Amino acid sequence: MTNEYLPKNWSARERARYLKELSETTYDVLIIGGGITGAGVLRACGLSGIRAALVEKEDFAFGTSSKSTRLAHGGARYIANGEFGLVWEETHERDWLRGAFPNLARPIPIVWSDYSPIESAVMRGYFAVYDGLSGFGNYKNTHHLSRSEVLKREPDIAFPKLHSGELLYECIINDARLTIEIVKEGVRLGGTALNYVKALKVIYKDGKAAGIEAIDRLTGDTLVIAARNVVNASGPWTDDLLPDGRPPLMRPSKGVHLVVRRESIGNRGGLYVKSPVDGRGVFVLPHGDYTYVGTTDTEYSGDLDECYAETKEYDYFKGIVDNAFPDADFDPEDLVGSYAGSRPLVKKEGVSETKTSRREFVEEAAPGFFVLTGGKLTIFRTMADKLLGFMGKRGAAGVTGGSKADSRVPFAVGMPKDQWDKIRPSTDLDEKTVISLWENYGRGGIAILESVKKDASLGQRIAAEQHYILAELDYCINYEMITRARDFLLRRTNLSLHQRDDHKRLGEVISRHMAKHLGWDEKRIKRETDDYADIAHKNRFFLKTT
Repeated sequence: MTNEYLPKNWSARERARYLKELSETTYDVLIIGGGITGAGVLRACGLSGIRAALVEKEDFAFGTSSKSTRLAHGGARYIANGEFGLVWEETHERDWLRGAFPNLARPIPIVWSDYSPIESAVMRGYFAVYDGLSGFGNYKNTHHLSRSEVLKREPDIAFPKLHSGELLYECIINDARLTIEIVKEGVRLGGTALNYVKALKVIYKDGKAAGIEAIDRLTGDTLVIAARNVVNASGPWTDDLLPDGRPPLMRPSKGVHLVVRRESIGNRGGLYVKSPVDGRGVFVLPHGDYTYVGTTDTEYSGDLDECYAETKEYDYFKGIVDNAFPDADFDPEDLVGSYAGSRPLVKKEGVSETKTSRREFVEEAAPGFFVLTGGKLTIFRTMADKLLGFMGKRGAAGVTGGSKADSRVPFAVGMPKDQWDKIRPSTDLDEKTVISLWENYGRGGIAILESVKKDASLGQRIAAEQHYILAELDYCINYEMITRARDFLLRRTNLSLHQRDDHKRLGEVISRHMAKHLGWDEKRIKRETDDYADIAHKNRFFLKTT
């Protein structure tokens, strides 16, 4: 068996050519926003033979799509809101994604904690409904655990009021990697995508959307991109480009996650536990050697581009962790990192953030100008299909047939572990590094291993205590449009999130290596290094007053 997947060259080295293409082409669909929603639309267009382009004002997955809890899940808690259709859709999409992308969407057991006999009885029925809505297609069905069985699975927990638990399976993912792979799939299928191109305004001709005026944020040059239809898929930023007179749609909510080494808490698997203060549930999830704790769900009115964790959020999570794991090391000096972002919730008067529907919102806000927002990461595929269907019904030029292809096809880069083990080249890399390459790159990891086999120096670790290697950086330069050093450190990998200290040096190492490939001078290297170090600082030293 051989590696049939050949990645498509997609590099910032060709940025000028891509900008020229954007300026000289009239697209059927122009997508604003490079999160998972916009990425899904680009992929759906490619599968349906629709000529499409996508522009993102920052890097792909800059916003919500790199700030999630990193689960592809069925939305069990939405049953309480009566959103049975959404749960049915999410569970089925979770199960499709597990098969379509086996290296990136992997099953994880999660213990949902019960705190009383009544809650235990209610939750058994609750999860029976959950399994039924999924068509019993999950990796394993939910089943009840007694208190002793919970403690056997998680011997370090010590809930004062723990009664029992429910064991369910969701899929652990890397949200930013999923997003970039969806964009790459769209590009492989004939689409065009470019980061750091900001849409300034929608251009209308004869009362109909005809493209956008944009700016290349790296050079300051402006350009016009022509299109028969424009799609606003910019998530929390949706209101920035709505037509004049259209009331604001969004009510962003803030989600925060904290990261510690897994040994600091002692969890063996995933848990869903409740705050002793307000009863709200949060996840405690293992990601390799690390544990992620989150998330919050509070109204946010600050700068969407500058969203970071704060003291009050740390205090909230510490109360939860101390209650569930009294021996945990969860003081500020134990934290490795944090991340925070805003969710694209659609306004509904009189409804709280936690009760706001996670269903997507689709609208033709002006002739030829479509809005797709809200929704959940797990249902990116169906959201895109619904949008194309909606556009087709509205008679959108070039999209009159809607979605013309079955989008439930596997990803070209997806790879089951047994296939990986059969065809991966042998190298001197440690097993943890090799497994990480499979998890994050799938078939692309084969290309990375092959480059190490040709040049052993590319197997060098970027940071001594982390398993990321130089060959990954080269791969991302060649095939994943990393345009700035922070793209690689914050989104293509978890290097920044899992590296507590020494970020100035780390930023310079990445910047100097990229400079060799992209022709940067010393001034650009310094700017990239300083810019990344500033972001890393904000993500760690967040204990500030508000």
